Amino acid sequence: MTDAMGDERRKAWRTIGLFLILTLILTSVFGGLMGYQGSTPPILMTGVMWSPGVAAMLTCLLIGRPISSLPWRSGKWGWHWFAWTLPIVYGLAIYLPVWMLGLGGSAFGNPDTLADWTRRLTGSEDTNLFASVAFVAMLGTVGMVSAASRALGEEIGWRGLLIWEMRKVMPFWAVGLASGAIWAVWHWPAILFTDYNAGDGGLVLQMFIFTMAILPQGVVYAFITFRSESLWPAVILHASHNLFIQRIFTPLTTKGPESHLFIDEFGIVMPALGCLMALAFYWWAKASGVAGASEPLPQT
Repeated sequence: MTDAMGDERRKAWRTIGLFLILTLILTSVFGGLMGYQGSTPPILMTGVMWSPGVAAMLTCLLIGRPISSLPWRSGKWGWHWFAWTLPIVYGLAIYLPVWMLGLGGSAFGNPDTLADWTRRLTGSEDTNLFASVAFVAMLGTVGMVSAASRALGEEIGWRGLLIWEMRKVMPFWAVGLASGAIWAVWHWPAILFTDYNAGDGGLVLQMFIFTMAILPQGVVYAFITFRSESLWPAVILHASHNLFIQRIFTPLTTKGPESHLFIDEFGIVMPALGCLMALAFYWWAKASGVAGASEPLPQT
């Protein structure tokens, strides 16, 4: 029994290593092109985001495991709704204090954004609050289709394969933090060599804050994936985060001279809230039995 368990652990580590190597190779192709341009064109960004997913499927093929063994089933729909709603809740928890206290000179209701949203929906050059609200509603619902199509590429890799293999060799808390750290570091080249950053302040500080914002989220994503036994809630959570944080809350903010220190994924508020969320979800994991012994959980 001990030899069999040891063999399974070695297989898991080899699978993790193979997946990470393939992810690095594939990401380097698209990321290198982005770095050469110093920007993030949608087609190249999509290639980067799908690199972990393609790497996961290639890993399955190379180790003789069916791609269908990944947790493709939808799971209970309650987890999908929860995943969509969560970024709205923590987004408001982040941005409301920033807006109300004017942190860094920030304020609610960027007139340029409201005018742009009105123009996109109606074609009018005159800002219309109703049209702006309607645009946000469409962005947060219909916009999920395009956002999820890109997030799926990452989540097939991170939450479809990686955390399940990690679960075989480490406890839940380590799975969450280690996968979150890998996920954060994977973004570093884009922060350093493209315009995927706050655009203000030192890059070292931005990388540190971004890492501390993403790392604890690994616990949240691991819990929601293991609890639902599906990668789809993680896809929806990822897509909803990108939509509401990057395309709604941040654009709604009128920026002051120090706003970059407080808002978005490069501000200090998100890491603080992320750590609290990680603790809360770890407690939830323990209460629900997800944070038990480091044994592989059932897959589809």
